[in-house]
Amino acid sequence: MRMLSKYILGEFRRYFLVTMAAFVMIFVLGDLIEKVDDYIEHKAAFFDVVRYILYQLPNIAFMVMPVAVMLSTLLALGMLSKNSEIIAMKASGIPLYRIALPIFTAAFLLCGIIFWANETVIPYCNAKADYIRHVKIEKKMVRPALKHNRLWFRGPRGEIINIGLIEFKGKLPTCYGVTFYKLDKAYRLVGRVDAERMDWVNERWLLSKGTVYDFPAAGPVKSSGFDRQFVDLPEKPEDFTQVERLSEEMNISELGSYIRKLKNEGYNPTKYVVDLHGKIAFTLANIIMVVVALPFSLKTSRSGGMALGVGICIILSISYWFIYSFSISLGHAGRFPPLFAAWLANFLFFGTGVYLLLQTDK
Repeated sequence: MRMLSKYILGEFRRYFLVTMAAFVMIFVLGDLIEKVDDYIEHKAAFFDVVRYILYQLPNIAFMVMPVAVMLSTLLALGMLSKNSEIIAMKASGIPLYRIALPIFTAAFLLCGIIFWANETVIPYCNAKADYIRHVKIEKKMVRPALKHNRLWFRGPRGEIINIGLIEFKGKLPTCYGVTFYKLDKAYRLVGRVDAERMDWVNERWLLSKGTVYDFPAAGPVKSSGFDRQFVDLPEKPEDFTQVERLSEEMNISELGSYIRKLKNEGYNPTKYVVDLHGKIAFTLANIIMVVVALPFSLKTSRSGGMALGVGICIILSISYWFIYSFSISLGHAGRFPPLFAAWLANFLFFGTGVYLLLQTDK
């Protein structure tokens, strides 16, 4: 039985390495073709482009691994089924779950490796890739912000501006907890403007629901409220792209700490809660893909051949990506609860795989 497990595991490993290498290469080439115009426009150095691609590799491997696991399972067990080896194993009294056990073990190990990489290698590489892209390739300035702290910067008239939280909705940022500190030449505080949020509207920054304070040298403090008020700042929306703390640049423990920090400061952490559950759910997708691929791998020799099974698995992989991305987006928008948004694709595909597997095993 141990030799049989090694044999099945060896077949799976052989196909897995080939499919992983193929998908990573396709992903890299596609990304390179898409961005080559930007590289030429910004006169990017060849070495910087190579470094950017290399730092992207761990995250690319993380994204394509579920598809590679599904196809490897299909090819490994499909070839065994095509050569009647599965039938021989069943005739020898070996149940289906025992035949698939080595592949499930490999999938569990891959989940463990990906979980470790998500805690260590991937966030670091994502941060480095993002830095190289924006600073080295696109020649943008590094924002003077610490990732876990508020953003502080100087305005065009010498005022000190503080932003508590920046969230991106598409390509436009929304700033929450905005404060302008107005100083005189002696650096004495003479005025302050507080606003709940700041949005980019009609090529200008719009403050919403705020209060203006005046601090005269003598006399009481004066204050007045406003609902909407434009303010002129030289910063554009793209200047804040490096300010938002990206979920891809944090591991699970850091993401949990960041969520608690946002809650303590009174901000809505829904987007990051969804991403936290999404990291865990997508890590376990490798096991889900084995469950989905099993029934198709056992039917390839009887219903259209290996090519049909590969085509079906590719369609299922694209469907998984679509459902996962769509539900995560709805979770970010607050339309789905975070737990439901992150795990919807896994539950749907696991249930589908189990149903098809039970039908196949009858």
